[in-house]
Amino acid sequence: MLCEHFDYSRQELFDLLKINDIRTYDDALDRFGKGDGCEVCKPAVGSILAGFWNDLVVKQHTIQDTNDRFLANIQKGGSYSVVPRMAGGEVTPEQLMVIGRVAQYYGLYTKITGGQRIDLFGAHLSDLPAIWEELINAGFESGHAYGKSLRTVKSCVGSTWCRFGLHDSVSLAIEVETATRAFARPTSSRAA
Repeated sequence: MLCEHFDYSRQELFDLLKINDIRTYDDALDRFGKGDGCEVCKPAVGSILAGFWNDLVVKQHTIQDTNDRFLANIQKGGSYSVVPRMAGGEVTPEQLMVIGRVAQYYGLYTKITGGQRIDLFGAHLSDLPAIWEELINAGFESGHAYGKSLRTVKSCVGSTWCRFGLHDSVSLAIEVETATRAFARPTSSRAA
C-alpha cells in the first residue's frame, strides 16, 4: 500500500495509471484513491506521470512541492537557487553571457555543480519569474535539480574534440537526456 490515500503498491499504481491513460494527480485520486493526498502519494504519482508523459512541471503544479512549482531549490534563509538545464553539459557563449548577466543583476552566487550545470544561488522568490523569463528567452529550461526526475547525463567531449574519442558522446548524452527527462520540454542548443 502506497499510503492511506491509495490502497495499491507503487508498482500496481504504475500499471493502473499507464493502462488507464491517467494524466493528472486529480484523475488518479478520483479513479483509484480517496481523500486529498499527502506528501507520500503526491510526489510518487507525480513521478509516475512524469515518467509516462514527459510533461511540463506546471501541468502538475497542484501536487508539486515548493521547489517544483517555482523551478528553484529553496535554500537556507529562504532564498532560492536556479539551475538551468545544459543537456550533455553543452552551453553556447551567448547563453553563458545571459547567465552572467542574470547572476550579476540579481546579485546571485554562481557555482558549477557536479552535474555539469551552473547553479545560481540567492534568488528571491519575487525575482524567480523575471529570472526564468530571461533564461527561457536565451534557450534554457529548468535543470530540475529539485524535481523527481532525471537531472543530467554526463559525457566527455568525444570524437568531436578528443583525439582518443571514438564516438560523438555529446550528441548521445543530449539525446539520452532529452528523451528520458521528466517535466521538461524538448530543446537542445546543439544541431543534431
